[in-house]
Amino acid sequence: MIHWQKKLESLKERSTCQITTRGRRTGRSHTVTIWFVVGDNGRIHLGTLKMGRDWPKNLAANPDVILEIGDLRLSGRAEQVSEESGRARIESLIVGKYWGAWIGSWFGLKPQGVFEVRVVGEA
Repeated sequence: MIHWQKKLESLKERSTCQITTRGRRTGRSHTVTIWFVVGDNGRIHLGTLKMGRDWPKNLAANPDVILEIGDLRLSGRAEQVSEESGRARIESLIVGKYWGAWIGSWFGLKPQGVFEVRVVGEA
């Protein structure tokens, strides 16, 4: 196991991470705080209720990201998951971690988009 993977394992219960994307128009760094989950494959998964937000639009233009979870800073590439079983698996992980998502699921509320980040290494 690589050093960052051990550290990620110890931080996976944190509630939020910072994601930095490259602006699709300006090219400048854009950082927001979002929910995340760590999958059993060691990949990081993200979801959004609104694909119209800047960070998903930025990812469509440039999938390179920096994620900060606690004091761990990782670089990776994000890919939107469109295959139904993959989406369902990620949505289930999100609902299992966040009570707000769990309650929302009772009302049929689910992410408009989910993403998988393949970590390249520490940033």
